[in-house]
Amino acid sequence: MTEFINNILQKMGVDTIIFYSSLVMCMTLGSYYKKISEVNLKRNFGSGLGFLVSCLICGTQIYHTVLLVWGNIVIIKCCDRRYLHQISLAYTWMYLFYLHYYLSHTYVIWIYQTLALRLVGLAFEIHLAHRAKGETRVSVTRVTIGDSDLITNDPSAVDIITYAYFFIGLHKGPYYRWKIFEDHFSSPFATLGDCRVITEQKLKKAFLCALGYMLLRMKYSPEFYYMDEFYTGDYGTDFRYLYNIPQLMTYFLFYQITMLLCTSVCTETGFGIYPAKCVPIPGFGPSARFSLLKVAGGTTEAAIQEEYNFSMLKCFDHEKLLIGPKMKDSVRSWDMPTRFWFWANVYKTSLRANKEVRSAWSFFAWTIWCSPTLPQTIISATLWVYIHLESEYGELYDTSGTMKLPWDIGFSIMRLFCLIYLTPCFIVSDTSVVLRYYNSIYWIFHVILFALMVAAIVIYKLRGE
Repeated sequence: MTEFINNILQKMGVDTIIFYSSLVMCMTLGSYYKKISEVNLKRNFGSGLGFLVSCLICGTQIYHTVLLVWGNIVIIKCCDRRYLHQISLAYTWMYLFYLHYYLSHTYVIWIYQTLALRLVGLAFEIHLAHRAKGETRVSVTRVTIGDSDLITNDPSAVDIITYAYFFIGLHKGPYYRWKIFEDHFSSPFATLGDCRVITEQKLKKAFLCALGYMLLRMKYSPEFYYMDEFYTGDYGTDFRYLYNIPQLMTYFLFYQITMLLCTSVCTETGFGIYPAKCVPIPGFGPSARFSLLKVAGGTTEAAIQEEYNFSMLKCFDHEKLLIGPKMKDSVRSWDMPTRFWFWANVYKTSLRANKEVRSAWSFFAWTIWCSPTLPQTIISATLWVYIHLESEYGELYDTSGTMKLPWDIGFSIMRLFCLIYLTPCFIVSDTSVVLRYYNSIYWIFHVILFALMVAAIVIYKLRGE
């Protein structure tokens, strides 16, 4: 048993052990953090703990976080409110592009990605507040922001540093807006009850996912992609394609474990809890009945009468993620707070163009944020083409009414084929290995996509005639 544990620890590596140990530390200190009543002390404790976590994970590369934070502070405090969101996005994404090539540690990159979303998201919120001065309500994606939900006073440099380094969600997310951060200190919702039961449920799920992850990794190692035997042995194209299925499952379980632990820190501290009637949206927060927040937050008696949930922290919609039926449903259901950030800030706000161009721009920004490498480019380009191809066929044929179920089944199966096909890009970082793999299976799904595109063009022309 001891030898088995030692083998697991050796495979995990020092970086992995430090990362998850710091998560457990934040979770443990969360219960003590929740008991702090003085607001300034609470903010300083949370930011100090976050900076300590950043030092533990980033090590000597911690100075990059300082440059990211202070660069955005200068932009937010000095630039014109009409353009500061674009300048912040350009500066931060160029810095991320550099960091992806300069650093190779996944957990360190996650810290920088979290800081990027928070800082650029804050710049977009300030721009939105400036734009809304002459408007009563501002629409952001599918939700509406009222006057009470906009930034009224520009945050100071200390406030920005506190928000950027705040320990909740710093490891890998979930992303939350500046207003959610402020609500955490001004509303009494976090102190109304003990959320330990929810934390324990998340930890139990994380344990089961970890067990499944280890069993799959023991049987199906991703190192097989790097071996010559995988391509030159007795394994056919069908085996190489189907070998992606357990790898996709391990990838799914790995992110389930990570996000369950990250959100456990939130639930342990009472962060992100809102009345259920306000319909909290992941990453955004309350989307309805803003007046109820004032009433419930005004007195403890009124607050106790409401029902609460942590929907703002929801990272995965498992039904849409596993069943679909369409790819856009699965994409929106994966890391939902981050998807909201790209939808609200990149797709909806940063560019004025038609739907296809804005979608391509959003995928491009997402590619740089994740990793500007060939595997990630293959993922983004394939998903962009596939999603719009789904939309085209939905317009060409009647996919509703009596034919809805057959079309949904077809869309769902094709979506699974696509995700299985893209699996090597998710788990293999070596570009030469990824190219060798796709050459060995003749780029089969891309050939099918190209054939479907040609078919759609022909059908459009025939119907036009």
